[in-house]
Amino acid sequence: MTYGRYVGCMTGTSVDGLDLALIEVSPPKNVDLAREAISILNAQTVPLPEKLRDALLASGQPDQSSVDLLGECDVQLGDFIGASIIDWLRSLDISLASIRAIGSHGQTVRHRPPGTRDSAFTLQIGDPNQIAEITGIDTVADFRRRDVAAGGQGAPLAPAFHDVLFGNTATATCVVNIGGISNISPLGNHNGGFDTGPGNCLMDAWFCQHHPNHPERFDTSGKWAAVGKVQEALLERMLGDVYFARRPPKSTGREYFNLAWLESHVSALSDLPPSADVQATLSQLTATTLAASIIQSMPDVRDVPICGGGRANDHLMRNIQECLQHLTEEDIRVMPAEAWGFDGDAIEAAAFAWLAYRRMANLSGNDPRVTGALGARVLGAIYPG
Repeated sequence: MTYGRYVGCMTGTSVDGLDLALIEVSPPKNVDLAREAISILNAQTVPLPEKLRDALLASGQPDQSSVDLLGECDVQLGDFIGASIIDWLRSLDISLASIRAIGSHGQTVRHRPPGTRDSAFTLQIGDPNQIAEITGIDTVADFRRRDVAAGGQGAPLAPAFHDVLFGNTATATCVVNIGGISNISPLGNHNGGFDTGPGNCLMDAWFCQHHPNHPERFDTSGKWAAVGKVQEALLERMLGDVYFARRPPKSTGREYFNLAWLESHVSALSDLPPSADVQATLSQLTATTLAASIIQSMPDVRDVPICGGGRANDHLMRNIQECLQHLTEEDIRVMPAEAWGFDGDAIEAAAFAWLAYRRMANLSGNDPRVTGALGARVLGAIYPG
Protein backbone atom coordinates (compact mmCIF):
# COMPACT_ATOMS: atom_id res chain seq x y z
CA MET A 1 0.00 0.00 0.00
CA THR A 2 1.52 3.32 -1.09
CA TYR A 3 -1.04 5.73 0.37
CA GLY A 4 0.34 7.97 3.09
CA ARG A 5 2.47 11.06 3.57
CA TYR A 6 4.92 12.38 0.98
CA VAL A 7 7.25 15.37 0.86
CA GLY A 8 7.82 17.34 -2.31
CA CYS A 9 10.51 19.94 -2.96
CA MET A 10 11.73 22.18 -5.75
CA THR A 11 13.71 25.35 -6.27
CA GLY A 12 12.04 26.58 -9.45
CA THR A 13 13.20 28.75 -12.33
CA SER A 14 13.41 31.88 -10.20
CA VAL A 15 15.85 30.18 -7.76
CA ASP A 16 14.44 32.31 -4.94
CA GLY A 17 14.09 29.53 -2.35
CA LEU A 18 13.47 25.86 -1.66
CA ASP A 19 9.73 25.15 -1.62
CA LEU A 20 8.71 22.24 0.61
CA ALA A 21 5.27 20.63 0.79
CA LEU A 22 3.86 17.79 2.87
CA ILE A 23 0.87 15.97 1.39
CA GLU A 24 -1.40 13.12 2.39
CA VAL A 25 -2.46 10.71 -0.36
CA SER A 26 -5.67 8.81 0.34
CA PRO A 27 -7.95 6.45 -1.60
CA PRO A 28 -10.51 8.16 -3.87
CA LYS A 29 -13.31 9.76 -1.84
CA ASN A 30 -15.80 8.66 -4.47
CA VAL A 31 -15.68 5.15 -5.94
CA ASP A 32 -16.57 6.64 -9.33
CA LEU A 33 -13.35 8.68 -9.33
CA ALA A 34 -10.23 7.02 -10.68
CA ARG A 35 -7.77 9.42 -9.03
CA GLU A 36 -6.57 9.43 -5.44
CA ALA A 37 -7.46 12.20 -2.97
CA ILE A 38 -4.79 14.76 -2.09
CA SER A 39 -4.49 16.99 0.98
CA ILE A 40 -1.71 19.56 1.38
CA LEU A 41 -0.90 19.37 5.09
CA ASN A 42 1.89 21.91 5.41
CA ALA A 43 4.32 23.95 3.35
CA GLN A 44 7.34 26.15 3.82
CA THR A 45 9.83 28.06 1.70
CA VAL A 46 13.44 27.95 2.89
CA PRO A 47 15.67 30.77 1.56
CA LEU A 48 18.67 29.50 -0.35
CA PRO A 49 22.09 30.52 0.94
CA GLU A 50 23.23 33.44 -1.22
CA LYS A 51 26.40 31.68 -2.33
CA LEU A 52 24.48 28.58 -3.43
CA ARG A 53 21.82 30.67 -5.18
CA ASP A 54 24.45 32.60 -7.14
CA ALA A 55 26.19 29.34 -8.10
CA LEU A 56 22.91 27.79 -9.25
CA LEU A 57 22.08 30.83 -11.37
CA ALA A 58 25.56 30.66 -12.93
CA SER A 59 25.24 26.91 -13.55
CA GLY A 60 22.12 27.60 -15.62
CA GLN A 61 23.94 30.00 -17.94
CA PRO A 62 25.74 28.28 -20.85
CA ASP A 63 28.51 30.89 -20.89
CA GLN A 64 29.22 30.60 -17.15
CA SER A 65 28.82 26.91 -16.41
CA SER A 66 31.37 24.10 -16.24
CA VAL A 67 31.36 20.42 -15.32
CA ASP A 68 33.07 21.25 -12.01
CA LEU A 69 30.49 23.91 -11.16
CA LEU A 70 27.61 21.58 -12.04
CA GLY A 71 29.08 18.80 -9.92
CA GLU A 72 29.62 21.05 -6.91
CA CYS A 73 26.14 22.55 -7.17
CA ASP A 74 24.63 19.08 -7.54
CA VAL A 75 26.10 17.90 -4.24
CA GLN A 76 25.60 21.17 -2.35
CA LEU A 77 21.95 21.46 -3.35
CA GLY A 78 21.32 17.81 -2.45
CA ASP A 79 22.88 18.41 0.97
CA PHE A 80 20.81 21.55 1.49
CA ILE A 81 17.57 19.82 0.49
CA GLY A 82 18.21 16.87 2.79
CA ALA A 83 19.10 19.02 5.78
CA SER A 84 16.18 21.39 5.17
CA ILE A 85 13.68 18.53 5.06
CA ILE A 86 14.97 17.10 8.36
CA ASP A 87 14.82 20.50 10.09
CA TRP A 88 11.34 21.22 8.74
CA LEU A 89 9.82 17.87 9.69
CA ARG A 90 11.33 18.05 13.17
CA SER A 91 9.88 21.55 13.62
CA LEU A 92 6.48 20.03 12.84
CA ASP A 93 7.14 17.16 15.26
CA ILE A 94 6.71 14.69 12.40
CA SER A 95 8.67 11.45 12.43
CA LEU A 96 10.94 10.89 9.45
CA ALA A 97 9.78 7.26 9.46
CA SER A 98 6.20 8.39 8.76
CA ILE A 99 7.16 9.76 5.32
CA ARG A 100 6.68 7.26 2.50
CA ALA A 101 9.00 9.09 0.08
CA ILE A 102 10.45 12.42 -0.97
CA GLY A 103 9.83 13.76 -4.45
CA SER A 104 12.66 16.09 -5.46
CA HIS A 105 12.51 18.06 -8.68
CA GLY A 106 15.90 19.66 -8.13
CA GLN A 107 17.12 22.67 -10.09
CA THR A 108 16.87 22.72 -13.87
CA VAL A 109 20.22 23.81 -15.29
CA ARG A 110 19.41 23.13 -18.93
CA HIS A 111 16.19 22.41 -20.79
CA ARG A 112 16.42 21.71 -24.51
CA PRO A 113 13.05 20.27 -25.56
CA PRO A 114 12.28 18.64 -28.92
CA GLY A 115 12.57 21.07 -31.80
CA THR A 116 15.37 23.16 -30.31
CA ARG A 117 18.30 20.96 -31.36
CA ASP A 118 19.13 17.53 -32.79
CA SER A 119 19.10 15.71 -29.43
CA ALA A 120 16.48 16.91 -26.96
CA PHE A 121 17.42 16.75 -23.29
CA THR A 122 16.59 18.19 -19.90
CA LEU A 123 18.91 18.23 -16.90
CA GLN A 124 18.11 18.78 -13.21
CA ILE A 125 20.62 18.76 -10.35
CA GLY A 126 20.33 18.35 -6.57
CA ASP A 127 21.85 14.92 -5.95
CA PRO A 128 19.07 12.56 -4.74
CA ASN A 129 21.73 10.21 -3.35
CA GLN A 130 22.63 12.93 -0.85
CA ILE A 131 18.98 13.51 0.04
CA ALA A 132 18.35 9.80 0.65
CA GLU A 133 21.57 9.41 2.61
CA ILE A 134 20.91 12.42 4.87
CA THR A 135 17.21 11.77 5.53
CA GLY A 136 17.09 7.98 5.38
CA ILE A 137 13.87 8.39 3.35
CA ASP A 138 13.29 6.87 -0.09
CA THR A 139 13.80 9.66 -2.60
CA VAL A 140 12.35 9.92 -6.09
CA ALA A 141 14.03 12.24 -8.60
CA ASP A 142 14.78 12.70 -12.32
CA PHE A 143 11.10 13.03 -13.24
CA ARG A 144 11.43 14.69 -16.63
CA ARG A 145 13.86 12.65 -18.71
CA ARG A 146 11.62 9.59 -19.27
CA ASP A 147 8.99 11.82 -20.83
CA VAL A 148 11.66 13.35 -23.11
CA ALA A 149 12.87 9.86 -24.03
CA ALA A 150 9.27 9.12 -25.08
CA GLY A 151 9.30 12.10 -27.42
CA GLY A 152 7.76 14.56 -24.97
CA GLN A 153 8.73 18.02 -23.79
CA GLY A 154 9.39 16.81 -20.25
CA ALA A 155 7.42 19.86 -19.07
CA PRO A 156 5.20 21.09 -17.67
CA LEU A 157 4.34 18.20 -15.35
CA ALA A 158 2.07 20.10 -12.94
CA PRO A 159 -1.13 20.10 -15.09
CA ALA A 160 -1.89 16.45 -14.28
CA PHE A 161 -1.59 17.29 -10.56
CA HIS A 162 -3.73 20.41 -10.92
CA ASP A 163 -6.51 18.21 -12.30
CA VAL A 164 -6.35 16.01 -9.20
CA LEU A 165 -5.97 18.85 -6.69
CA PHE A 166 -8.71 21.14 -7.98
CA GLY A 167 -10.99 18.28 -9.00
CA ASN A 168 -14.24 18.83 -10.86
CA THR A 169 -14.87 22.57 -10.78
CA ALA A 170 -18.30 24.11 -11.25
CA THR A 171 -16.99 26.64 -13.76
CA ALA A 172 -14.42 26.47 -16.55
CA THR A 173 -11.12 26.80 -14.70
CA CYS A 174 -7.58 27.37 -15.95
CA VAL A 175 -4.87 27.10 -13.30
CA VAL A 176 -1.88 29.37 -13.90
CA ASN A 177 1.57 29.04 -12.38
CA ILE A 178 3.81 32.09 -12.58
CA GLY A 179 7.35 31.28 -11.57
CA GLY A 180 10.34 32.24 -13.67
CA ILE A 181 8.37 30.76 -16.57
CA SER A 182 4.57 30.83 -16.80
CA ASN A 183 2.44 27.80 -17.59
CA ILE A 184 -1.26 27.08 -17.78
CA SER A 185 -3.43 24.07 -16.92
CA PRO A 186 -6.91 24.19 -18.48
CA LEU A 187 -8.86 21.73 -16.32
CA GLY A 188 -11.26 19.13 -17.64
CA ASN A 189 -11.75 18.08 -21.24
CA HIS A 190 -9.64 20.76 -22.84
CA ASN A 191 -6.30 20.74 -24.57
CA GLY A 192 -3.39 20.09 -22.26
CA GLY A 193 -1.39 22.86 -20.61
CA PHE A 194 1.91 24.30 -21.71
CA ASP A 195 4.57 26.92 -20.96
CA THR A 196 3.27 30.26 -22.23
CA GLY A 197 6.62 32.07 -21.99
CA PRO A 198 8.32 34.27 -19.41
CA GLY A 199 6.76 34.71 -16.01
CA ASN A 200 9.04 36.51 -13.55
CA CYS A 201 12.41 35.64 -15.10
CA LEU A 202 12.85 38.69 -17.34
CA MET A 203 11.37 41.11 -14.80
CA ASP A 204 13.67 39.72 -12.10
CA ALA A 205 16.75 39.87 -14.31
CA TRP A 206 16.06 43.45 -15.45
CA PHE A 207 15.27 44.57 -11.90
CA CYS A 208 18.48 43.05 -10.50
CA GLN A 209 20.57 44.66 -13.23
CA HIS A 210 19.25 48.10 -12.30
CA HIS A 211 18.93 47.54 -8.54
CA PRO A 212 22.00 45.39 -7.76
CA ASN A 213 21.94 46.14 -4.02
CA HIS A 214 18.23 45.67 -3.45
CA PRO A 215 17.72 43.02 -0.74
CA GLU A 216 14.68 41.40 -2.37
CA ARG A 217 16.18 40.83 -5.84
CA PHE A 218 12.75 41.35 -7.40
CA ASP A 219 10.26 44.14 -8.05
CA THR A 220 8.10 43.90 -4.91
CA SER A 221 4.40 44.01 -5.88
CA GLY A 222 5.45 45.34 -9.28
CA LYS A 223 5.90 48.85 -7.84
CA TRP A 224 8.73 49.77 -10.21
CA ALA A 225 6.83 48.48 -13.24
CA ALA A 226 3.77 50.46 -12.15
CA VAL A 227 5.61 53.80 -12.49
CA GLY A 228 6.81 52.97 -16.00
CA LYS A 229 5.00 53.26 -19.30
CA VAL A 230 4.56 50.35 -21.68
CA GLN A 231 6.69 50.83 -24.78
CA GLU A 232 4.54 49.51 -27.60
CA ALA A 233 7.41 49.17 -30.07
CA LEU A 234 9.38 47.02 -27.62
CA LEU A 235 6.30 44.96 -26.73
CA GLU A 236 5.56 44.33 -30.39
CA ARG A 237 9.14 43.25 -31.05
CA MET A 238 9.09 40.77 -28.17
CA LEU A 239 5.66 39.39 -29.03
CA GLY A 240 7.02 38.66 -32.50
CA ASP A 241 9.27 35.93 -31.10
CA VAL A 242 8.58 32.58 -32.76
CA TYR A 243 7.99 30.85 -29.43
CA PHE A 244 4.69 32.65 -28.88
CA ALA A 245 3.36 31.59 -32.29
CA ARG A 246 4.39 27.95 -31.84
CA ARG A 247 1.55 25.55 -31.18
CA PRO A 248 1.64 23.34 -28.07
CA PRO A 249 2.93 21.05 -26.79
CA LYS A 250 5.78 23.38 -25.94
CA SER A 251 8.03 24.25 -23.03
CA THR A 252 10.83 26.70 -22.38
CA GLY A 253 13.18 28.08 -19.74
CA ARG A 254 15.85 30.63 -18.83
CA GLU A 255 18.08 29.17 -21.54
CA TYR A 256 15.76 30.92 -24.01
CA PHE A 257 14.12 33.82 -22.17
CA ASN A 258 17.01 35.56 -20.45
CA LEU A 259 18.72 38.93 -20.14
CA ALA A 260 20.56 38.48 -23.45
CA TRP A 261 17.22 37.84 -25.20
CA LEU A 262 15.75 40.99 -23.67
CA GLU A 263 18.75 43.17 -24.41
CA SER A 264 18.74 42.09 -28.06
CA HIS A 265 15.22 43.54 -28.37
CA VAL A 266 15.94 46.68 -26.36
CA SER A 267 19.10 47.47 -28.31
CA ALA A 268 17.23 47.16 -31.61
CA LEU A 269 15.08 50.19 -30.75
CA SER A 270 16.03 53.56 -32.20
CA ASP A 271 15.80 55.19 -28.77
CA LEU A 272 16.71 53.49 -25.51
CA PRO A 273 13.61 53.60 -23.26
CA PRO A 274 13.80 54.44 -19.54
CA SER A 275 14.53 51.36 -17.45
CA ALA A 276 11.19 51.57 -15.61
CA ASP A 277 9.42 51.56 -18.99
CA VAL A 278 11.19 48.34 -19.91
CA GLN A 279 10.00 46.80 -16.63
CA ALA A 280 6.43 47.92 -17.34
CA THR A 281 6.67 46.41 -20.82
CA LEU A 282 7.95 43.10 -19.44
CA SER A 283 4.98 42.92 -17.07
CA GLN A 284 2.71 43.55 -20.03
CA LEU A 285 4.51 40.85 -22.04
CA THR A 286 3.86 38.22 -19.34
CA ALA A 287 0.22 39.28 -18.96
CA THR A 288 -0.45 39.46 -22.71
CA THR A 289 1.03 36.06 -23.54
CA LEU A 290 -0.69 34.41 -20.57
CA ALA A 291 -4.11 35.86 -21.40
CA ALA A 292 -3.86 34.96 -25.08
CA SER A 293 -2.84 31.38 -24.23
CA ILE A 294 -5.67 30.98 -21.71
CA ILE A 295 -8.37 32.19 -24.10
CA GLN A 296 -6.95 30.15 -26.98
CA SER A 297 -6.99 26.99 -24.88
CA MET A 298 -10.21 27.63 -22.93
CA PRO A 299 -12.46 30.25 -24.60
CA ASP A 300 -15.18 29.71 -21.97
CA VAL A 301 -12.85 30.28 -19.01
CA ARG A 302 -14.39 31.85 -15.91
CA ASP A 303 -11.95 31.12 -13.07
CA VAL A 304 -8.17 31.64 -13.16
CA PRO A 305 -6.41 30.59 -9.93
CA ILE A 306 -2.83 31.90 -9.86
CA CYS A 307 -0.09 30.04 -8.01
CA GLY A 308 3.62 30.73 -7.79
CA GLY A 309 5.49 33.88 -6.89
CA GLY A 310 3.85 35.95 -9.62
CA ARG A 311 0.57 36.04 -7.71
CA ALA A 312 2.22 38.44 -5.20
CA ASN A 313 2.92 40.95 -7.99
CA ASP A 314 -0.12 43.22 -7.73
CA HIS A 315 0.71 45.14 -10.90
CA LEU A 316 1.07 41.94 -12.91
CA MET A 317 -2.19 40.54 -11.54
CA ARG A 318 -4.04 43.69 -12.62
CA ASN A 319 -2.45 43.44 -16.07
CA ILE A 320 -3.59 39.81 -16.46
CA GLN A 321 -7.14 40.73 -15.44
CA GLU A 322 -7.21 43.62 -17.91
CA CYS A 323 -5.80 41.52 -20.76
CA LEU A 324 -8.41 38.80 -20.20
CA GLN A 325 -11.21 41.37 -20.05
CA HIS A 326 -9.94 42.85 -23.30
CA LEU A 327 -10.15 39.46 -25.01
CA THR A 328 -13.60 38.49 -23.73
CA GLU A 329 -16.66 40.33 -22.47
CA GLU A 330 -17.29 37.76 -19.75
CA ASP A 331 -16.42 38.29 -16.10
CA ILE A 332 -13.34 36.24 -15.27
CA ARG A 333 -12.15 35.74 -11.71
CA VAL A 334 -8.35 36.15 -11.54
CA MET A 335 -7.23 35.59 -7.95
CA PRO A 336 -4.43 33.93 -5.99
CA ALA A 337 -4.84 30.20 -5.40
CA GLU A 338 -5.58 30.99 -1.75
CA ALA A 339 -9.10 32.02 -2.85
CA TRP A 340 -9.63 28.36 -3.73
CA GLY A 341 -8.23 27.18 -0.39
CA PHE A 342 -4.69 26.34 -1.52
CA ASP A 343 -1.31 27.80 -0.58
CA GLY A 344 -0.03 29.24 -3.84
CA ASP A 345 3.58 28.70 -2.80
CA ALA A 346 2.97 25.01 -2.04
CA ILE A 347 1.25 23.72 -5.16
CA GLU A 348 4.26 23.11 -7.39
CA ALA A 349 6.26 21.41 -4.62
CA ALA A 350 3.16 19.36 -3.75
CA ALA A 351 3.02 18.24 -7.38
CA PHE A 352 6.38 16.51 -6.98
CA ALA A 353 5.27 14.91 -3.74
CA TRP A 354 2.32 13.51 -5.72
CA LEU A 355 4.64 12.39 -8.51
CA ALA A 356 6.73 10.55 -5.90
CA TYR A 357 3.57 8.74 -4.81
CA ARG A 358 2.79 7.86 -8.42
CA ARG A 359 6.31 6.45 -8.88
CA MET A 360 6.20 4.40 -5.69
CA ALA A 361 2.82 3.02 -6.81
CA ASN A 362 4.24 2.34 -10.30
CA LEU A 363 1.63 4.64 -11.87
CA SER A 364 2.13 7.04 -14.75
CA GLY A 365 2.92 10.67 -13.94
CA ASN A 366 2.84 12.49 -17.26
CA ASP A 367 -0.04 13.67 -19.42
CA PRO A 368 0.76 13.05 -23.10
CA ARG A 369 -1.74 15.77 -24.10
CA VAL A 370 0.48 18.24 -22.26
CA THR A 371 3.99 17.05 -23.07
CA GLY A 372 3.42 15.38 -26.44
CA ALA A 373 4.99 12.11 -25.29
CA LEU A 374 4.10 8.92 -27.17
CA GLY A 375 2.05 7.76 -24.18
CA ALA A 376 1.69 7.63 -20.43
CA ARG A 377 4.94 6.84 -18.62
CA VAL A 378 6.02 6.09 -15.05
CA LEU A 379 8.32 8.99 -14.17
CA GLY A 380 11.32 9.20 -11.85
CA ALA A 381 13.99 6.97 -10.36
CA ILE A 382 13.94 5.67 -6.78
CA TYR A 383 16.92 6.16 -4.46
CA PRO A 384 16.36 4.02 -1.34
CA GLY A 385 16.77 5.74 2.02
